[in-house]
Amino acid sequence: MVLLAVAQFLVVFDTTAFAVALPSVARDWGLATAGLTWLLSAYSVCFAALPVLAGALGRAFGQRRVLMGGLALSSVAAAAPAVFSAAWVLMASRAVQGIAAAAMTAGALALIDATHPAGPARDRALDVHFAVVACATPAALLPCTLLLDVSETEKTIFWVQAAAGVLLLLLVPLALDESVPEPAARRRVGGAALAVVPLGFLAWFADWLGDRSVSATTVTVIAVAGALVPSVLGWFGRGEGVPELLSRLHRERAAWGAYTVVALLAAGLSGVVLVLTFALQTVGGLSPMQVGWALLPAVAGVVLGCLVLPGLAARLGLGAAVAGACAVAAAGFVLLGLPGTGFRFADVLLPLLLIAFGCGVLALPVGFARSGSGALPRGLNSSRQLGAGLGVSLFVGIVTVAQQRWGAAVPFSRLKEYQALLAGAFRDCFGLGTALCLTAAAIALLTLPRRGARVTGPDPGVSGGAPAGTAGSPGS
Repeated sequence: MVLLAVAQFLVVFDTTAFAVALPSVARDWGLATAGLTWLLSAYSVCFAALPVLAGALGRAFGQRRVLMGGLALSSVAAAAPAVFSAAWVLMASRAVQGIAAAAMTAGALALIDATHPAGPARDRALDVHFAVVACATPAALLPCTLLLDVSETEKTIFWVQAAAGVLLLLLVPLALDESVPEPAARRRVGGAALAVVPLGFLAWFADWLGDRSVSATTVTVIAVAGALVPSVLGWFGRGEGVPELLSRLHRERAAWGAYTVVALLAAGLSGVVLVLTFALQTVGGLSPMQVGWALLPAVAGVVLGCLVLPGLAARLGLGAAVAGACAVAAAGFVLLGLPGTGFRFADVLLPLLLIAFGCGVLALPVGFARSGSGALPRGLNSSRQLGAGLGVSLFVGIVTVAQQRWGAAVPFSRLKEYQALLAGAFRDCFGLGTALCLTAAAIALLTLPRRGARVTGPDPGVSGGAPAGTAGSPGS
């Protein structure tokens, strides 16, 4: 369990370290704004497009093999730009890192199922895994900034990541047994590979949309409409005589709702951490080390959400508890977007705590499964990956549009004007985050169970992680 948690932390360390090092990367590699955007987009598109295929390969050939393949790819991709200083090497490295991250995340979660028998032990392991996922982004900022400040070059971070990947690669065969491959699952690998196309297109479209000179309102409306699609389709399935797909979506609307809520919150959390990392340096004037300290309190917010939300769900029902958490996160985004925000430590502390508390929902996979929603941890993990990739693409695109108005360089005499323009773009991002969280709250109220239910511990009515007779259970 600890080894798998460290592997997941390594995935988050990579994305966080690269976000913090972007100013150094632009300076040392001579990249313009468009080049930086491509580096972020290549990673997010690959990470969002491949979770389904990675899971299918694990079921067909063994989950440990998928995890080890991801670790090997991650180590090679991290070492390549540390050795070769060509821009195309860095671009290819980021794409391979996205593929590796998808494989590592899918393999780690599946190995929990394979190595822990059903019951309290598996539930506890899942809780630890998703808590690490939720806390890792703000927690990884401080060590990343420490490395960057001490070494003064991003290549040190690349070497550290490569060495950590090799160490984990050596430990995995010693600590973990291989899952039993399913020969029948090999026939489904082709279908999973086809899923890469629409998922990759969706991630690319989010990046394309954010990179157009359209209003933030247009971006918000389209993002919210896309997030509502599963739930809207489910409501159309209430009548008789409708296609079976719509009927199934309606019957399983609680599961669809849970997946959509997780995707929306993951998009908001990944986007806000990336944007704040940039905002605190460019507008607030903080050093990378100060940024790490400024965002570290978010860990406390996530932990508090993990501790409080299960009890609230048991008393108020999962729908009300999750909707309340999403509303708290939305309030944090609203505070960040206020006109007087100067992006200093004191300005972001309370809003970030509120956002992190709401995103504690990301650490409740067992709560979703045990509440009768039918949502499965693997599906929630895939939704989180897709949401994180989409969030990075949208948020980065909005900021990129503002940066492109200034070209390659900003005269010192117009620095304050440039910072004011960026601050407006950041507020547009926080407006998008508010819309995502409020949409998640509405979906939670409409789809998730409203009655109080235990969200921790085993449920005798659950088979294979989902209520017997629902999608994902052996009896369905």
